[in-house]
Amino acid sequence: MQVRNATLSDVTAIVEMSRKFYATTTYSGWADFNAETVHDLASNLAENHLMLVADDGAKLIGMVGLFVAPFMFNGDVTAAYEVVWWVDPSEQGQGAGKALLAAIEPACRAKGCKAIQMVHLSTSPPQAASIYERVGYRHTESSFTRVLGP
Repeated sequence: MQVRNATLSDVTAIVEMSRKFYATTTYSGWADFNAETVHDLASNLAENHLMLVADDGAKLIGMVGLFVAPFMFNGDVTAAYEVVWWVDPSEQGQGAGKALLAAIEPACRAKGCKAIQMVHLSTSPPQAASIYERVGYRHTESSFTRVLGP
């Protein structure tokens, strides 16, 4: 298994992995998955930001994507903001998630980032937060969503 930068030829597989990931989130309860939107997002991340994939030689088994952008309180500082970090459940426990997480820092440093912000969803595996903390991330904020009716 290797972690590498995603290419545009990976986008179709990224969309399918995203479909599987999305079904596990609370977001799927109020907005349908839109493959075209995800295709455009994955293409943008691969071309202009940061999109890494875990490749077992036969197929993609995981991904991590981050926007690289100015920090909102100081435009002179660049940071990376996670969009997705996911490994196929059938492949979990074999190191792909940890390898993807480890690859983020050097890739973000190469893009001039001073900080990386990862997300912990209410549906994230409970061990995700402890993994973040174990590798040096600190809890900085939580978010809450209110779905507005029609």
